[in-house]
Amino acid sequence: MFPRWRYRRRCRAAARQCGLPTVAAYAKDCAGLDVDKLANTPVISVDLEMTGLDATQNHIIAIGWTQLDKGRISVASNRHVLISTKQSVGHSAAIHELRDSDVAEGVPIEDGLEALFEAARGRVWLFHHAGLDVAFLRYASRLWAGVALPFMVLDTMNLELTIRKRREQPVHHGDLQLNKLRANYNLPGYTAHNALIDACATAELLLAMAEKMDSSGSLRLQPHINYY
Repeated sequence: MFPRWRYRRRCRAAARQCGLPTVAAYAKDCAGLDVDKLANTPVISVDLEMTGLDATQNHIIAIGWTQLDKGRISVASNRHVLISTKQSVGHSAAIHELRDSDVAEGVPIEDGLEALFEAARGRVWLFHHAGLDVAFLRYASRLWAGVALPFMVLDTMNLELTIRKRREQPVHHGDLQLNKLRANYNLPGYTAHNALIDACATAELLLAMAEKMDSSGSLRLQPHINYY
């Protein structure tokens, strides 16, 4: 209960401190969000592509997201936004397949964050391996809005760890990769790779995991929430 109370206090403080309407509205709505079951808790699944792994040195170059409402993915909410940056994608292009010429056609990071946080109002964030993405978003939000915004997060990687600990199942190297987990839950593999596809892949994985954990389709989310 204490982490949730502290999260709400931080949301209210961010709403007061930030002069950007989108950020203030995000913080206000998230402060009032009641997390219950997956079937009645709004969720936004997000994935980022970056030029590296250091949030203070590297840049976000793509953001993808999709929303879940009433336990279902809303395909109409799908968005994929390229972010322009002066930093070369370098060796990271081998992972996300984005070239400097692709990124040059993107929008400023401020525009990408504006659209993302508008879509995230009143929703729980969903990531696969949340720590890295949240670190980049908190650093970016500090530069953009003057405050490191709070996040209420579900993480499919941590959820799988919980499942395996309960069942005393081992975790081997590579077991928790997104594509490997999807295969374990009999979900199809995606041949293409970008931030939107990974966001959708994570959303589908969450639904499959929730079905495994509670076949009634009413998985309680609060025990699996982390606050950043």
